Amino acid sequence: MLAGFYLLAASAAVLVLAQAPARGQVIPGCTTISFQIPSWFVGDLLFIGARGHVSNVSFNVLNRAANYTADLACALGQSGWNECDVQGTNTSGLQASVYINGPLASVSLNQTWTCNDRNGTDPFPFTAAGNGSVCKAVNSPFLVKAALLTPVAITPVYADGPTGHNTPGCAAAATSPSWSLSDIHYVNQTGDGIHSTNQESFNVIVYNAAIGYTASCMPGVGNAMVCAGDEFGSIGRDRYSLSTDATFDPQTFRFSINQTWYCDDADPGKPVAIKASASQVLPLKCSSAAIEGVPNGEKKTCVTDDTTLKGALVSQQSLAPYSIEDPTIMPDGCTIESVLGPQWTFSSFEVDTPDSGSSGPPSVSFNVILQTQNRGFQFPLSIYQGAPIANSSAWYECDLGGGGNTGQPLWPIACSFQYTPATQALVLKADWSCSEFDPVHPIIFSGITTTTIKSPMSCSTAEGISQCIATDLSYSWTADIHNVTWYTGTR
Repeated sequence: MLAGFYLLAASAAVLVLAQAPARGQVIPGCTTISFQIPSWFVGDLLFIGARGHVSNVSFNVLNRAANYTADLACALGQSGWNECDVQGTNTSGLQASVYINGPLASVSLNQTWTCNDRNGTDPFPFTAAGNGSVCKAVNSPFLVKAALLTPVAITPVYADGPTGHNTPGCAAAATSPSWSLSDIHYVNQTGDGIHSTNQESFNVIVYNAAIGYTASCMPGVGNAMVCAGDEFGSIGRDRYSLSTDATFDPQTFRFSINQTWYCDDADPGKPVAIKASASQVLPLKCSSAAIEGVPNGEKKTCVTDDTTLKGALVSQQSLAPYSIEDPTIMPDGCTIESVLGPQWTFSSFEVDTPDSGSSGPPSVSFNVILQTQNRGFQFPLSIYQGAPIANSSAWYECDLGGGGNTGQPLWPIACSFQYTPATQALVLKADWSCSEFDPVHPIIFSGITTTTIKSPMSCSTAEGISQCIATDLSYSWTADIHNVTWYTGTR
């Protein structure tokens, strides 16, 4: 078996429709995991040999999507890569080979499996390949990430993980946690309610050197504070997110903090969640000044030098192996919907028809967006009737209008359509792109949709043009996309 795996620049497939899940539902089963994190755990590596020469290797494999396990044995009869035998009768399309190079053991895997969690009567096939290396002295399972080869060719992107999770010393810091406080500033201002108002605020910058994480804390409700750092950039992607809870008592100047961070610096296969806390009275120095023009108005300002806050470990919890960089399992988005059962959502249909004394065909426009469970903040794209297509029966190019950049994944990137006024039938041929799993290699889909305009219409005539528009602009309907094909592109 080859040691390396290379994806073709383009591949094509014809869609076999499978049953789609209920809209808005997260299904973290075989199908979803196969698309998002195709991978294997390799464990129980055993090396057999004499006088430092390894002659046989055995190990077990767990497919994280299919929950398939297998024991494998490999005889090292030649230098380089050696094929392995799957023990037992259920090989489940698994091929494996190993390569021993000094202290390193490399494992190469290729497997075809099926998922029936979406449609038990018509299992959906997947093929993936990947390889990984580990020091022979390591006995914990190691992760082999895969590139998906079918039904689509993508190399899923994993999450970055929370700040500092792999920083050396991240987990060790749990034994003596500490934080550096800077920009410490407390203000208490009294006012007359007319020229000035009562104001009270405490602000501080909190830095955890163990993970290189900075949070800014500002007033919340009561004595509670709102603290945040760079974790907002990974919301919706990272499985775990740092959290910082803090309070400040203006009567005693006591500042308290509870923070949870995540570490896999010692062993990615053994990640931990660490919760630590600290509480200390801050040595604030205060000064007061009258507020000009405000009877009995006073502004008290309290500051102090940068301070180190020493704390204690509250808890340390073991997490699932290699889960720190696993992405959050999301509802079906562009790629999964496009493979399993794509639909367009139509809205805002309009047709402008010249009267009998005028020349020219009716002009059609409508909005469209790919129906997904995970649409986010994307909105329908407006499509207008463009130039007629030569040698065709009333087909027109699409002019892609407002609604967003055509490079976004839930709109057509190119299309044409045909509208028949007598039957109100609309046929849309469209290409669209999906790249949420692999931004470098987007999947370009193509398909055709036939639908009937279902929105109630109202018509009026002005200046020789009959204009019919949807009476309810919020009304929308969906239609299946058929004859779907796809290939892998490069960005």
